[in-house]
Order: sequence, then structure tokens, then C-alpha cells
Amino acid sequence: MANLQMPLLKKSAVQWWEPVLWLLAFSAPWAFPHHALIINEIAIVALFAVSLDLVLGYGGIVSLGHASFLGFGAYTAALFAKWIHPDPLLGLVVGTAAACVLGALCSATILRGSDLTRLMVTLGMALILFELANKFDGLTGGSDGLQGVVMGPVLGRFEFDLMGQVAASYSLAILLAIFFFIHLLVPH
Repeated sequence: MANLQMPLLKKSAVQWWEPVLWLLAFSAPWAFPHHALIINEIAIVALFAVSLDLVLGYGGIVSLGHASFLGFGAYTAALFAKWIHPDPLLGLVVGTAAACVLGALCSATILRGSDLTRLMVTLGMALILFELANKFDGLTGGSDGLQGVVMGPVLGRFEFDLMGQVAASYSLAILLAIFFFIHLLVPH
């Protein structure tokens, strides 16, 4: 029995190449400064993919409206930065909390049916949120997007710049933290 458990324990440990991959990812915005903005976008999409893997792969919930939670959290964080406080880490916490509350509210209808029902309900929720974002253009900017959001420096020290190096490093740091949190949360 002990021999069967050993490979599982080895799989859950951090592999030797993972820290190397993360070091390469964190050095990329500084090694290729003209590509830092695309590296930032890749990190954001990777975070979205990790969360979708958690919902679909481990939770077994088929969703067509997963992006609505990302968008709702992003709008909440941006509005928080615009009106209350521009700290990016505090905005991250507020945006995450808002997306969690939205998820808790939506779960009452999403978890009731079968896979096809969940698929349609999540698609419907996403379309409703999309239309609300467009209709409340005084709040969200509508199809033009939210204007006038200025983020403060990360940790009060690292200013966001036009090159996107700080933004890419910030997004990669959040991705790393979420990656290891999920690595601890999900059994391997």
C-alpha cells in the first residue's frame, strides 16, 4: 500500500522545473521591455485559465459565463480605485470579494440543474451582466469602457508605467500566488 501512495506524493510536490519556469516568467518583462504589455495580458489570461480549470476540471461545473465574474471583479476594482482608494492590492481584494459575492448569488440558480441547464444559466447570467454594464454607462462607461481610473503604486513604491513592466510583474505575482493556493487546495 505504501508503494501506491508514493507516486501520488511525488506528483503533488513542486517539480524541479517549476521554479525555473517562474523565474523565466518574472524576468521576461525586464528582459523584453517592449513586450511587457503582452506578457501582462498573457498572465491575465493564464489566471483566467487557472480559474476555469478549477471550476470545470475540479468542480465539474460547465460554464459559458465564467468571464462575467472576471469582468465584474475588474469593474469593481476599477471603480474602487477611481472613487475610494487607488491601491492595487486593496482593489484586488475588493474585486475578488465582489466576484465571490456575485458567485454566491448566482450559485442559487446555477447549481440546481443538470449540465445543460448550468450551461444555459451561466450564459444567461453573463449576457445579463453584459447588458447591465452597457446600460449603466454612467457608471461603467458602457461600450466605451471605464475612463479616469488611475492606479496607485504597488506596495506604495512601484509606479505603473507605459512600458507595462510593473503591471506584468504584478499580474505574474498574483498568478503565482493563486497558482500555489490552488496547488494546496486541490488534491493531486
